[in-house]
Amino acid sequence: MRTSPSRVKGVVKFRVRILLLALATAPTLASAAATAVSVDFNARGRPISPLIFGVSFGDAARNAQIGYTLDRWGGNSVTRYNWQADIHNTASDWFFENVRDCTAPGCIGTPPAGNSADTFITAARNAGAQALITIPTIGWTPRSDSPAAHPYFAGFSTTKYGAQLQTDAQWDSTAGNGKCGSANKTDFCVDSKIVGNDPADTSSASLPADAAAWIAHLQQVFGNAASGGVKFYALDNEPMLWNSTHRDVHPLPVTFDEAWSKALQYASAIKLQDPEAQVTGPVTWGYCDLFGSAADSCAAGSDRTAHGGMPFVAWYLQQICANPLAGGKRLVDYLDLHYYPQNPNGAPTDVVGDADDAATAARRLRSLKELYDPAWVSESWFADLGDFDSNHYSKPGLIPRVRAWINQYCPGTKLAITEYNWGGDGTASGAVAQTEALAIFAREGVDLAARWVAPAASSKVERAFRLFLNYDGSGGAVGGDSVAAASANVDQIGAYAFRLYARRNMLLLTNKDTSATHSVALTFAQGQRGAWTLYGFDAANGLHAIASGSNPGVALMLDNLPALSASLLVLSDEDGLFRDGFD
Repeated sequence: MRTSPSRVKGVVKFRVRILLLALATAPTLASAAATAVSVDFNARGRPISPLIFGVSFGDAARNAQIGYTLDRWGGNSVTRYNWQADIHNTASDWFFENVRDCTAPGCIGTPPAGNSADTFITAARNAGAQALITIPTIGWTPRSDSPAAHPYFAGFSTTKYGAQLQTDAQWDSTAGNGKCGSANKTDFCVDSKIVGNDPADTSSASLPADAAAWIAHLQQVFGNAASGGVKFYALDNEPMLWNSTHRDVHPLPVTFDEAWSKALQYASAIKLQDPEAQVTGPVTWGYCDLFGSAADSCAAGSDRTAHGGMPFVAWYLQQICANPLAGGKRLVDYLDLHYYPQNPNGAPTDVVGDADDAATAARRLRSLKELYDPAWVSESWFADLGDFDSNHYSKPGLIPRVRAWINQYCPGTKLAITEYNWGGDGTASGAVAQTEALAIFAREGVDLAARWVAPAASSKVERAFRLFLNYDGSGGAVGGDSVAAASANVDQIGAYAFRLYARRNMLLLTNKDTSATHSVALTFAQGQRGAWTLYGFDAANGLHAIASGSNPGVALMLDNLPALSASLLVLSDEDGLFRDGFD
């Protein structure tokens, strides 16, 4: 760990200056280039939910080392998971093939010993994390008689449905992608797609009772939700994409009514089996299905018109509160959304990819405004949706938007973002973007979040989670409440403050400039006493302690925060017990 505040070989030196001056005089001594940041640790915001520090899948041992608080069993493949036989279907991700997860000689029983779901839950529990388990609701599950080796059962077999544009040449040349062309026209080839295939080629019908039976098994193995068993269940994965990702069994687009019908049936089955379970839905795929169903266009369509012109998610929330279970318990506890930044039309590089050129890095970091700023016009193709009605499609403002819908249509519903990714896992801009995403979730009151997927071990983006979960290597974590922090230039310096009452005050600063250092002039609404330490990372250095001091008073100057860096200032809150109105 590098402890010296100096940088070697001519790189500008990082310095900390303590200004033990009155607030009124502090700005006159600050560097002209410094960005002003004001902090009020008494201006209490929302409590930080520990469940926002979640991921999906990942290496079990590494997940435990980092201390992720939630692990999600999700994605396209779990929409068709046969828990009794431990088989999943790869869907459009890989030629619609049924694959057995457990193939060893010891894989016997219902479910087989060593099955992937039980193993996943055990690993999450051993790591101290909650497991979020996706419950299939599509109505089809892989056949129990699926082969354990290639050739697998496939949704679009070329031997049955004719030649296709692509096959699984590596493993099974008869497993097609369900797409055809004029050169391989067959009776099943319509508008460049194979249609009329038989879902029974790969799958058997599945009912809500099957989901309840799976939960009963999980209760037997792990206990009920109220006694430390699996607590969180998601209503499938991205149903508004089923007519694409799972079109071999669900070729028609999901409508408003089908989405709610599935929620009503399956959430009822879950709650009746385990009344204390928490259910998440509708598990949207992205921006478009905030507003319309798969049967609609992105912004509006006939299905939405038939439902009073309401955006889909707003209508779904309305149904949650209008259709409680007997006794008043809700069917769905968390509004569950997925969200990814998108590219402008014609952009040369993808912000969710690995590019880290200056233009992509800057766009990646600016796109975080889509999460919280209702006035920000997206730089992606979202802007092409226009701004012609009260939905302001070109201005995502995701969290304020859906919070307003929650408050209007079903108050008290919690908010989950169970898939997101800002790209650049091996880059400095990706690490800073992940840091800001977590800080935004904390400040804006997201209740549960899971990144897709868990960062690779020792990747730069993993540093973002470590900064929140173990900044000092000794278990120091960001927690408590979000409090007020304001940066004079949010595109240059991001500022987020947190208070763990009577223990520590914390201020997260990100330098989003892709090439230049920037100084920060901090002013505190209350004088800060006791010890402080600055932790952080940048493009060249992993997470480490940068500097320390004591009694900063009402102002502190941080000189030359490195380009594309994240820094966490941790201050003592030793006199917090004697401050009124904050408990």
